[in-house]
Amino acid sequence: ERDLRASQNAVASARAQMAAAEAQLRSSSIVAGDTRIVAPLTGTVSARNVEVGERVSRGASLFTVVRSDVLELEASVASRRATGLLPGQAVRFTADGRDFEGRVARVSPTIDPATRSVTVYIQIPNEGGRLKGGTFATGRVIGQTISDVLVIPTSAVKQSQGTGTPFVYRLEGTTIGQVDVRLGVVDEAAGVVQVLSGLTEGDRIIVGNVGSLGRGMQVQVVGAPTPS
Repeated sequence: ERDLRASQNAVASARAQMAAAEAQLRSSSIVAGDTRIVAPLTGTVSARNVEVGERVSRGASLFTVVRSDVLELEASVASRRATGLLPGQAVRFTADGRDFEGRVARVSPTIDPATRSVTVYIQIPNEGGRLKGGTFATGRVIGQTISDVLVIPTSAVKQSQGTGTPFVYRLEGTTIGQVDVRLGVVDEAAGVVQVLSGLTEGDRIIVGNVGSLGRGMQVQVVGAPTPS
């Protein structure tokens, strides 16, 4: 009976030692896990703010990791032009003298009261790291694409006094004619406007401000071929 109690005490002591060892193992595993820093994304370390063995406080910045396969462009759009912006729209922009394309990822729901602009976030595929973070860029959102249309320079369009009807000066041989036109989509970046009616392909029109003109005036096109 004495030997049995001694054996039971030895078993209890061994279990207690085993529990203490397991607790120490768990504590060591937690400490070891805390010494390993894993980034939540795949990228390149661009800045290191700590050194080996340095004690840091909770929430301190340790590294800056840049994900370069997909970049995000933060752009400002005037509030009067932001009403038609939607996620998924194509964006074409220029950075470092090169052309890039991306897609609207999200649009800020508020207007900046200081600049009266809306912030738009654009995702850009960046295979090979062609575009660097922090690069300044300018571009435009493609809200609508149309094909097989007749366009003319916006500088060719005039406004009739009183009615405000748009018209252009068209060359009819050596005489200036005034033709009312109905306009469509305007591409301000390219400086052209769609003509829905009033002109046909091949018409010669006067572009820009070339002085006082009027219907029926005789003109001579410099450099035009002389009829034989």
